Amino acid sequence: MNKTDKKQKSKILQMIFLAIKGFIIGIANVIPGVSGGTLALVLGIYEDLIDSISHFISKFKKSISFLIPVLIGIILAFLSMSHVVTYCLDNYLFATVMLFFGAVLGGMPMLTKVIKKEKVTFSRILILILTFAFTIGLLFINKGNANVSLEHITFTNILLWILIGAIASATMVIPGVSGSAFLMTIGYYEPIMNTVKSLTLSDTSKGHAIAVVCIFGVGVVLGIAGISKLIDFLLKKYRISTFWGIIGFVLASALVIIIQNLFFGGISNNLAGTSVIEYILGIALFFGGFFMAYKLGDK
Repeated sequence: MNKTDKKQKSKILQMIFLAIKGFIIGIANVIPGVSGGTLALVLGIYEDLIDSISHFISKFKKSISFLIPVLIGIILAFLSMSHVVTYCLDNYLFATVMLFFGAVLGGMPMLTKVIKKEKVTFSRILILILTFAFTIGLLFINKGNANVSLEHITFTNILLWILIGAIASATMVIPGVSGSAFLMTIGYYEPIMNTVKSLTLSDTSKGHAIAVVCIFGVGVVLGIAGISKLIDFLLKKYRISTFWGIIGFVLASALVIIIQNLFFGGISNNLAGTSVIEYILGIALFFGGFFMAYKLGDK
């Protein structure tokens, strides 16, 4: 095999790895309490992702080659796993939650490696505490209106959905903050998930669903572009302090996954009927998720 063939093979493998990581990030954004930004950090592509989005025009070729496989993975996850994830959360809650709990913690060694040789200051500890407290605090915002409907596309609704899409996508990019949890808080999680699910069903009209998804998509693009510029600036100007803040987000995110999915509504109610086998499976998935995240992040 000559050098050109080896280079081509290496590039294809890199794209496959990026698509797999995008797929995992996509799954994370479906589960309430799990942060897509955290998983991007855990998988070792967060800074490249921010750089590609915030410098999309100036680094067009590089950004496209990075973003396309990641976006393909994310889109495939949304379309294929929206049914699977909701089914697993409904029927195997403990095991599903433990998998992502382990995955988030598996990324911590990679993050602490960035700051371990740097000076510990009061301001950096304060930043960690504030980001930790902010993420935990989001859990206690009252849940939104249960009567949210996406049936009527009006000018007012278009503007509202674009705004919601922008805010939700911004929370998806910030490590430790869950976009799906935000949507659940304001009452839009189930309507949006049902709309996405309808795109994969053969017995429904998809025109309305496609229109709704596109409207939210405009907001998502605007939100990601805006927040990526801010994070890119912070990483370049205040890298170590920013990582202290990110670690606060991620530590809180690990707790949020447990609290949001197991404790809200009562742990006894949420885990009612959970078998011993599922508890054992959950523990195994925790270590599996930890190991997978640690290795993927290392790569």
